[in-house]
Amino acid sequence: MDLETRHNVCRLIAGLVVSDDDFAPEEEAFIERMLERFDVPDRDTIFPIISHDEAAEQMRALPGGVQQEALALLIEAAAADGRVADEERAYLRVVGEVVGLDDAAIAARLEAALKAKS
Repeated sequence: MDLETRHNVCRLIAGLVVSDDDFAPEEEAFIERMLERFDVPDRDTIFPIISHDEAAEQMRALPGGVQQEALALLIEAAAADGRVADEERAYLRVVGEVVGLDDAAIAARLEAALKAKS
């Protein structure tokens, strides 16, 4: 995955995490792990964060395999603090549609991620 793609995935995930205007310590830790995983040393490079309105377009721009990886990380990020806000669900619905997942499939993945947290 090239640098620009890694930054775009990080922007998508950061957009989800801040979508509910509640940046929990667990979400902060998730962002730090994500930046390390994608070898993004400068947090400023993930700005501007991708908003809900831009999420589908940005997801479509990712290569197919990266879309799946990004979706898995988005679901993990949404569950990072042990709860999923309505705004996070809406964000996931938008990006899930891009990869062909309906609300039920997103809900099932979220449930699994939340169970894994407990």
